Amino acid sequence: MSDNKEPKLIYGQGAEACPEGNFCLYRASNFNAGQTPGRGDKILAIPMGAYVNDFSEYGFDHSGDGVSAVVNNTVEDNALFSAADQQGHSLPVERGTSIADLRAIPMAGSPNGSWNDQAQSALASRFVGNLRVDQELRGSWAEGSGHLYSYRLTMHAEQTRVMKWAVGFGGLPEGSSLSKTFIDTFWGEILRDGTDGAVLLGSPEGGGHSVDPGTALPIDIQVVYPGQSPAYERLTGLNAQQLG
Repeated sequence: MSDNKEPKLIYGQGAEACPEGNFCLYRASNFNAGQTPGRGDKILAIPMGAYVNDFSEYGFDHSGDGVSAVVNNTVEDNALFSAADQQGHSLPVERGTSIADLRAIPMAGSPNGSWNDQAQSALASRFVGNLRVDQELRGSWAEGSGHLYSYRLTMHAEQTRVMKWAVGFGGLPEGSSLSKTFIDTFWGEILRDGTDGAVLLGSPEGGGHSVDPGTALPIDIQVVYPGQSPAYERLTGLNAQQLG
């Protein structure tokens, strides 16, 4: 890679510290806010089209020095991975978006229950693994004292059947939850219901509802928010995990 395609360790605070055309990983949540300048506010800036096989080479690992926030300041959909060499679970980060706190994004099987400090490699270009999930806003309307947003999540398997899976998202504002209608009718496992800011759904404990190549698996999900906002039109940190 040429010099301008080499990942670089820089320092700074705020999402605006991520240079244009880079996929940036922050050591601390809220984009390093309040960290010691030049020490605690490190950022790994990965130019578009580049990749990093192991963040530990830059001092980011699975300890408190791991990745806690991310900014995608590129025109490509990018991805984080929970293991080196673009292996393990993947967390898509869409072009032009950011996640201020990876503690808010759930991961099944994570030691802390979230993506915080778990990312170990990245691909600064669009990634399509065996299992991926798309989202589509279907509508929104007033519901009680809040506002209900309806989404269709569609899971796809590229090569092999996925029998055991989890799908989750996070960063929900306080006072949010899955709708009672969805909770009462969902055929899988509800591992987190949104009341703690995160939703995590799992495949049915007894089997069934696998994701097969060529046959997408849709989930129509409803989230009740305390109010209305354009920010609620897309779910934050939506990712699917192949568990077996």
